[in-house]
Amino acid sequence: MTDFSLLSLEQAVQASLTYYHRLPAERKFQICDRTLTAADQILALENFLTVVRKSGTPAELWTKVKEQFDFCRPAGIEMLVTGYYEPIFDGSLQKNDTYSYPLYSLPPDLIVRGQDDKKKVGRLENGSFVPYWSREEIEKKNLLAGLELVYLSDPFEVFLLHIQGSGRIRLEDGTTRLVRYGGSNGRQYTSIGKVLADRGKLSPAEIDMEAITRYLHQHQDEMEGILHANNRFIFFIMSKVDEKSAAAAPSGSLGQSLTPGYSVALDQHCYPAGAVALLVTDYPLVDENGGVKGWTDLARFVLNQDSGSAIKGLRRVDLFLGSGSEAEFAAGMMKQSGRLYFLVEKTAKEEK
Repeated sequence: MTDFSLLSLEQAVQASLTYYHRLPAERKFQICDRTLTAADQILALENFLTVVRKSGTPAELWTKVKEQFDFCRPAGIEMLVTGYYEPIFDGSLQKNDTYSYPLYSLPPDLIVRGQDDKKKVGRLENGSFVPYWSREEIEKKNLLAGLELVYLSDPFEVFLLHIQGSGRIRLEDGTTRLVRYGGSNGRQYTSIGKVLADRGKLSPAEIDMEAITRYLHQHQDEMEGILHANNRFIFFIMSKVDEKSAAAAPSGSLGQSLTPGYSVALDQHCYPAGAVALLVTDYPLVDENGGVKGWTDLARFVLNQDSGSAIKGLRRVDLFLGSGSEAEFAAGMMKQSGRLYFLVEKTAKEEK
């Protein structure tokens, strides 16, 4: 992850270009104090891509980018930088003694009203629109019977897939299925790390995914109550893995494949979807035993290509790290401060 790849950066830029080409050319985006159209963004990304292709080293890329682009830091704010990954778990299409915790498809009675930040999710009850069932209600009352897609062996693995939004399930016959975000119940997201800290189970300083996992598995009797503190519930779409998708990364909220180390999730009500930015933060160095042997500075051009239920507001950025044990460990450790600088061409003019 700390290795820089011009090829991977190019792949991420191409994904954003595909997204912008599908939009009306006049669609407007706000970047810092400038209002730019989708056509402006296409031109900027194409010029950035040309610079990437003409650069042989990171240093050369940095020099060329500074010559052609301005860097703007929205509101000059410090951000919380986390990481996420694509988990891989064992599972079964049938419930049995080993696999009994389900992932569900989107329920037919779930209703979405409005759009973007005005969107409301609920259901009809006696003709009235009410909030959709909470996590606790769904799981304790078995309200989604018949909508099970696949079963896992551990309720915390199910919860992790809800947090990550996608993953791969290895079935008992040796085949693999992809599970992707299909929707949510619209309820408020609550961090179980914060729940554990508020209840005095872990100190705020020691909270990371490794510590949370260890605590929950050492206190099985508390797990259900802690997980149910997060009312947000995720529904999935499942498909078989074919030759093309076997090597493919999961898709982000733009409908394009994410690039490990170069795609980020941001609140797209606050930041322009598809835009390129410079992320400055720290990244954990993983030793041969799966521990952290230190931290290194990370300055990386990234593309805003995803969103997440926990990624809300101006101060949150989530870096996609790929799949595998190192990605999982690094994602669990990252809780760093950082800065984000969006790139705007020096020749770009604010629309009047």
